[in-house]
Amino acid sequence: MRVNFLEVRNVEELTAERIDWARAPADTPVCEAKEIYLRDVVQSILDGYETKEEVMEALSLTDDDEGTGEIQAILDIFVPVISAWRTGGCGMGCAGCTGSCGG
Repeated sequence: MRVNFLEVRNVEELTAERIDWARAPADTPVCEAKEIYLRDVVQSILDGYETKEEVMEALSLTDDDEGTGEIQAILDIFVPVISAWRTGGCGMGCAGCTGSCGG
C-alpha cells in the first residue's frame, strides 16, 4: 500500500491503515505516551468494558490522547470474538463463516 503523506490528515489515520489489530502482537502500542498496549485494551474487554467510552475510562484515556482513535477498531474485532468465546459460539449463523465450530 502506498500512502500519500500530503493527504494524511493525522497519525491516527495513517496508523488505522497500517495496523491489522487482529494479527498485531499484544505489545503493540495503542497510546505510547500512557504505556497502553493492545493487551491492555483486550484485558479491559475481558473485564467487561465493551464500548469505547468504557474502555477509555477504564484505561484513564481522554480524547486528546494519541491513539484513542484506534480503540473502536480494536473493539470491533475483539468484542465479538470474546463474546463468542464466552458463549461457546458466535450465535450469528453459519452463512459465510470460516470458523470450525462444525455448525
